[in-house]
Amino acid sequence: MWFRPSVYSLLAAVVALLIAGIDQSIPESAARLLPIIDIEAAKDLLRLVAAGMLTVTTVTLSVTMLVLNLTANQASPRAVPELMADPVTQNALSTFLATFVFAVTALGLFGFKAVSDAGVTLIFAVAVFLGIWAIRYLVQWMHHVAASSKLNSIIVKIHNQAESCLKNYLSAAPHESGDFPALDGDDGETIHAGKTGYVQLINIETLVQSADSLDVCVQLHVAEGDFIHDTSALMTVWGEKSADGKVQARLCRSIALGSERTPESDPCLGIEILAEIACRALSPGLNDPQSALVCINYLGALLIHAGRIPAAEYPVDRIKGGRVKRVVVSFDQLLIRAFRPVIRDGGAQAEVVIRILAVLEEMSRTISTDHLQAISNEAGRAAEMARAKLSLDADREAVTRTIKAIDAAIRARR
Repeated sequence: MWFRPSVYSLLAAVVALLIAGIDQSIPESAARLLPIIDIEAAKDLLRLVAAGMLTVTTVTLSVTMLVLNLTANQASPRAVPELMADPVTQNALSTFLATFVFAVTALGLFGFKAVSDAGVTLIFAVAVFLGIWAIRYLVQWMHHVAASSKLNSIIVKIHNQAESCLKNYLSAAPHESGDFPALDGDDGETIHAGKTGYVQLINIETLVQSADSLDVCVQLHVAEGDFIHDTSALMTVWGEKSADGKVQARLCRSIALGSERTPESDPCLGIEILAEIACRALSPGLNDPQSALVCINYLGALLIHAGRIPAAEYPVDRIKGGRVKRVVVSFDQLLIRAFRPVIRDGGAQAEVVIRILAVLEEMSRTISTDHLQAISNEAGRAAEMARAKLSLDADREAVTRTIKAIDAAIRARR
């Protein structure tokens, strides 16, 4: 949240200084066309704008922090970064701060007598424009913050981010694949993390180029989103240069570690956040099964998109002719991370179980046949857990009917 406000504030200060710099260069004929503004009136306006924008910025930050705290408690702490990246809030804060910085800078220039009559008029005009623009953003932000604080809006934002990440993961440019050499694990050099944190990014392109130029074979042991500590194995390297410390350091530069997971390249994070929100909604403290059903619907949309891709078109684990072997995420893993936690916490509520099974039934009719066995396994597991938790015979019968429909749809496509 600091980058865009900083850039806007710097540009506002530059504009004020630029007006002072070109003040003496304005032709007299052009200066006569500008209305004459009293310097005291301009100062009064700038003081009013500066004081107002400082107040508005403080209130905006306070409300934003309140919304972020509400999101962390109501939805998930993992959903906070998505709201922090909200462009409307960032633009509003940036506009308020930029207007404040412009007013303060212009008052400083007046104090140094660096602005003459034409410059006073220009500064007055820019201050009026920024003030009107700030009011416009204030009105928009007031509506936006009220709408974005709703749980459904948070769920939609997380789904959109997860969908974008999943599309990027599934549509990644294919690499030249091949069989990874049958290498003796004892002959390879294991590179340990040396740090504690989450794997935020693995730059496969850089890693492949490094392995190719160094003539080594690399097997990764981690993927984006994995938590590691200083003794965790990042990768195993084979080759004449595998024991070289500089070579190992170059390979490790392709992996970025941090204190938390990031959604940009982690295809599982958005799915896990939606599942977590559903589980929180099903907890006795919230008792909001309707929000859980919304999460299930959006999880189903993500899984249907992932399931339409045949297994042969998923990212391969062996790339660059088999020189690099990485950890990949399959459809089965996405399915497990989406629904198993929700079934665990909501298995005693018939509407939750029936909705999950209905999503699985829809998937069994639309996704690639490569993933039908995973659907069958997960549906059977969900039904077994639900039958053990549901107390009414009618609910158990509804589960049985849905399972039969799923089995029939799968048999019809095989």
